[in-house]
Amino acid sequence: MRTYAYVRLDPNLQMESGKFLSFFNEYGYKIQRNRLVLEEVSVDKSIVFRDKFLNLINYSLEEGDLLVIKSIDCLGCSFEEILSIIDKIYQKKIRFICLDYSKNEIEGDLKTFFIHFLKLCYEFEKLFRCSNENKRNVVKKVGRPEILTNDQKIQVIEKFKKGESVYSLAKQFSVTRTVIQRILHKAAKQ
Repeated sequence: MRTYAYVRLDPNLQMESGKFLSFFNEYGYKIQRNRLVLEEVSVDKSIVFRDKFLNLINYSLEEGDLLVIKSIDCLGCSFEEILSIIDKIYQKKIRFICLDYSKNEIEGDLKTFFIHFLKLCYEFEKLFRCSNENKRNVVKKVGRPEILTNDQKIQVIEKFKKGESVYSLAKQFSVTRTVIQRILHKAAKQ
């Protein structure tokens, strides 16, 4: 059984690997320097672009090995990615510890709660994404809002055709004569 540690670093942050070795040592995990994997990648980058992490999961870790990560954001940029990576980790029978979630190995009931928590977060994220997409798809009308509704505009045109003056129509609909003239002008163009 080997113990590996993975840390995702923000590209702007300059940290030495010795600090992380002592960090994991404080939690009781003795990590060899060659088994500490540091990757400089921003949190919003997809797991597809995290080569060191993917190589660690796919090629380095074997059944029974222990993977210790500092936080859940090391596993992906969305809960969908995090769930798929967690699933892959457990399929390969790799033991797993997320220090932000638990100081102990995530197994048994804790594993069930952890996966349930991730699924809840994924569902929430999916709903949030859908609602944001719906908001983006709504076309907003630019400019001042129309004073008269379409039905009122039709009434204005019909009453004007029957002989009512622009002044009387403006008074009737509580708008300026310019608004009535604009409606009549647009109707004349069509």
